[in-house]
Amino acid sequence: MLDFLITPTFEGIAVYLYFVLFLASVIGGVVGALSGGAGMITMPLLLVSGINPLQALATNKLQACVGSFVSAAHYYHQGLVDMKESRILMLIATLFGAVGAILVQFMEISLLSKILPFVMIAVGAYFLLSPNISDKDRAKNPHKIFLLISAAIAGLYGGFLGIGIGSFVLALLVSVGGYGLSKALAHSRWVVFSINLSSTLLFILGGNVLWILGIMMCVGQSIGASLGARLAIKHGAKIIRPIVICVCFALSTQLLIREFF
Repeated sequence: MLDFLITPTFEGIAVYLYFVLFLASVIGGVVGALSGGAGMITMPLLLVSGINPLQALATNKLQACVGSFVSAAHYYHQGLVDMKESRILMLIATLFGAVGAILVQFMEISLLSKILPFVMIAVGAYFLLSPNISDKDRAKNPHKIFLLISAAIAGLYGGFLGIGIGSFVLALLVSVGGYGLSKALAHSRWVVFSINLSSTLLFILGGNVLWILGIMMCVGQSIGASLGARLAIKHGAKIIRPIVICVCFALSTQLLIREFF
């Protein structure tokens, strides 16, 4: 009676996994809008669905692109984003995101996967231990050169693998740019959207996106990202900071177990 649940659908995925992944994309959209950790929820499920890692990464990029845009648009309409301030970061992130997306289609990513959990631990520790993180900007004249270099590194990593990229960019904007936490989150979503957009286009050109699944997850991401952005706008740093810390340590634990145990 339940044979239809395990019958492959058009893209070779069991029917019930479409519903699981849709729900995961909604939750991922909420988490992504608040901290940038949507990939922690969606990427592992895509990998265990039976599709190859490149298809999983490409499909995840497609739905993450939509989710990051929806949350970014919410922050923009609330007046939290100065596009003149962010456009150079977005341009650099777009260019290097494209480079990363090209590289990942031809390179082995196992070494980066082993380094990533320690990066996430460092990001989580920064938000946990830094006493000065709030919604108030800390630097009127940020280190612009270092910020631009950081945007290039973030773009390259975001296009290459991208797991935890939102939290990584958020940490850079707070630590290097001196942004307040709500402002950093709002600007980080535009930077992440730029990375996702360029890398998604290249994955589409490479023919790696699973469209039926991807469109379903885009709808879920839109719902979740809208809810998450509203929560962040309403509650500010008092909700953003603990969620970022939890996401970073949960992601690092997940990756450590997968890579080393």
